[in-house]
Amino acid sequence: MKTVVVTGATGKQGGAVVRHLVANGWDVRALSRNASAHVPGATVVVGDQSDPSSLARAFAGAHGVFSVQPAPHDPRSPEGYSPAVETSWGRNVADAALAAGVSHLVYASLVEASERTGVASFNSKFEVEQHIARLGVPTTVLRPTTFMDGLYQPGMTRLVHLLDPEVRYHLVAVDDIGAITAAVFAAPDRFAGSSLTLAGDVLSPLEIAAAIGVPYERVVVQDPDLLKVFSEGREPDVDIAALRALHPGLRTFTEFLAKATA
Repeated sequence: MKTVVVTGATGKQGGAVVRHLVANGWDVRALSRNASAHVPGATVVVGDQSDPSSLARAFAGAHGVFSVQPAPHDPRSPEGYSPAVETSWGRNVADAALAAGVSHLVYASLVEASERTGVASFNSKFEVEQHIARLGVPTTVLRPTTFMDGLYQPGMTRLVHLLDPEVRYHLVAVDDIGAITAAVFAAPDRFAGSSLTLAGDVLSPLEIAAAIGVPYERVVVQDPDLLKVFSEGREPDVDIAALRALHPGLRTFTEFLAKATA
């Protein structure tokens, strides 16, 4: 049985990846700073993405690594966290994967990180992608679009976001990221050395709010770079049909909402 180490295993993306890998029969090590963390189906290994030696121990003998970086809290930063620290953590994970001889690294990036945008929280992932490319470790880059899970909360009375109300955006459920990640690890010959933009639906914020049954309110965006990204409608080309062939359970927003409200 091959082993995959999952960083961020107690978070939303990492947790979804753990669930699907375990369901598919992988041996999973869940990286956590907390030795008492409970991650069903996985073996918790203590490690910190800021500590390369702990990553080396966690990755020893592993076939694969799923790399996702939690946002390091920094109240002094305009973003509320440190993009520079996020970048250093992503680089540390990639370096440790290479040193451990890992056969397949899967990096959870962001759709906006395929190029430099001027937005610090997007550029941090772009920098990690560039570092990984220079290393040459066999890697699949996943670029999720807007999380459906971040658009709906039980009891919400309005949808508040910075998205342009008229522009249609691609959306993906976090659990579907986990399922697709498991499918990618199962087919390294097909996916190593490639990137996948992840989406299960494409809707405008007004359509999303209507599906939930609440009004939409747009947040005023002060950052000109951020405003440019979310106002130009620069949505990627996503082959949702191909993603659904890879993961037949890929959800539309209506399907996500039905399960979330059940």
